Amino acid sequence: MNHLQICALITMALFSAKSAGAQNPLSQNTQVEVGVGFISPNFRKGVELMRSYELRKSGLSYFADKNGSRAAVGKYSSSKGYNLTIGFYKPVKQVKGLMLGALVRNAQTGATPETGDYAEAYFFNFITAGIAAKYYPFERNNLFVKVDFGLAAVLTKNRYLNETAQQNFFHQFGIGNAFGFELGYALRPFKPKNKAIELKAGYQLANTRVEVNGIGDDQWQFGALYLGTSFNF
Repeated sequence: MNHLQICALITMALFSAKSAGAQNPLSQNTQVEVGVGFISPNFRKGVELMRSYELRKSGLSYFADKNGSRAAVGKYSSSKGYNLTIGFYKPVKQVKGLMLGALVRNAQTGATPETGDYAEAYFFNFITAGIAAKYYPFERNNLFVKVDFGLAAVLTKNRYLNETAQQNFFHQFGIGNAFGFELGYALRPFKPKNKAIELKAGYQLANTRVEVNGIGDDQWQFGALYLGTSFNF
């Protein structure tokens, strides 16, 4: 076999591989997504939400004595944690590259001060669940964008010491809506071409109504930036 024939065979093999990949883009397969990532919330609006944030920013305890004095607990770390995602998508045959489905995210975050031996802490956890649209703009490229919209539930907990040095907890719960945007790329190292590992970054924005003692309906708005990966099959 001469060099010309070898080159011809290699060219045919590459062309066949590219054609096979083009015939089976990810957007044509039903997808199930299970993922994990790093997430960092930011607090935007809400009387109690921002009051608590300012106390942490000032290094003060959540508890105030009868004179309104608060213990100094040191600078708080930034709120951060992890999120888990589960999604399901089906292709829309009428629109090339488009998929519709559902997505659930669960975020667990927290922050602690410099002093206090973990007596003081702030936990900010939320869940979003709703419909999602996933779009691959290029047929031969695994780049995708995703948007989702649905319900949001938030659960916070302030941990602090009272006047008798006993540990107390103050919980807050709210429900509302959330919007999310995501940009990612899928790697396909597996032999079954319907499986992939996704690398992605995104942002969520949520609005919730929280019942707070002394305030009543407190309208909270918060966002969250995240980086993560998921297994797509």
